[in-house]
Amino acid sequence: MTAWIVFRKELADALRDRRTWMVVLFSSILAGPISLLLLSKFVASVEESVARREVFIAGAAAAPTLANFIQRAGGTVKEAPADFRELVRSGELQNAVVVVPPDFEARLRRGESIRLDVVFDDTSSRSQGPARATLGMLRAFSRELGSQRLIARGVGLQVLSPVDVEEINLAAGKSRGAQLLFIVPWLALLGAVVGAISVAIDVTAGERERGSLEPLLMNPVSTPAIVLGKWAVVAACSAAVVVLTLAGFRGAMAFISSESLSALMQFGAAESALFLAMLLPFAAMIAAVNMFAATYGRSHKEAQTYASYLTMLVNFAPVIPLFLSVRDAAWQLFVPAMAQQVVMMRALRGEAVGAADVLVPAAVAIGITVLALGAQARLLRNERIVFSR
Repeated sequence: MTAWIVFRKELADALRDRRTWMVVLFSSILAGPISLLLLSKFVASVEESVARREVFIAGAAAAPTLANFIQRAGGTVKEAPADFRELVRSGELQNAVVVVPPDFEARLRRGESIRLDVVFDDTSSRSQGPARATLGMLRAFSRELGSQRLIARGVGLQVLSPVDVEEINLAAGKSRGAQLLFIVPWLALLGAVVGAISVAIDVTAGERERGSLEPLLMNPVSTPAIVLGKWAVVAACSAAVVVLTLAGFRGAMAFISSESLSALMQFGAAESALFLAMLLPFAAMIAAVNMFAATYGRSHKEAQTYASYLTMLVNFAPVIPLFLSVRDAAWQLFVPAMAQQVVMMRALRGEAVGAADVLVPAAVAIGITVLALGAQARLLRNERIVFSR
């Protein structure tokens, strides 16, 4: 009962704090959906550039045979500007540019090998799609020329391709879309941390800085009850950010401008339920750990420094599996933040998620929560910690 009284008191204080509301609104309702919509816009612009199948050629007049092939393949030939190298380097021209030698047609008639330079900027993600499309079209042109020359010499086309290679990609469409959806669980994890930091600091270091912590501890209320009440408020704020973040992503899915991305990104009710099962215990753990770390801070500023270390760890842990040779190793389920990211990504890829995949990270989070709350209660019994300013 006393924990409930502390909870109501701390919740009322938190709701009066406009900074708390700004953190909740921005980090959950705006940040995630805006990031997803920007990603969608970027993918749509790349798709649109590839769909136009524009091929820029420097010296197009010297290669009518190549231009005719590109047009037959559904592409559009455009003469590259004179300063195309500077435009490609600066990013103003995102398409690759094919440099044709002046004697292209003459060497073609003589049956000689012709070098075509393809100029593009591989560091620009926007130019990679159009560059691949241009290179693919040039390879098709080369194959057609080779076939024509073999036929003219009475040689069968099987000589050109002695080995028939067929690609079999085992990755489902949902799995490919999951690579782009990496941002969803990552931002949800980050939202849980951001939602807890402000309130956790306010109910610990903030109260001590204002001088209101000592009178609270002098009341006939047990220290564990005070800790539980404060933790419940922090955990509730963190969980609220998680729920609003997922709701924001669900709403943003309707506004994705890329049709192929929308088809790949299946983030429905089942995925949302699994995300909540993974993230709510994590939010409870983050609330407890944040409170424990912030208690050492003598001021808001010092507590924020400690909290920043926790944020950095949560930012870094989900990225580690990307650099591992073994995907989804069993030990990853025991590492907070990493476990949640791995299981949520598995769900987005359409892979089976077992009970152990949910229960093990939840058990680890609950265990850390209990340990952090117990340590927090011991800290509040330490006069050196409570009365230090």
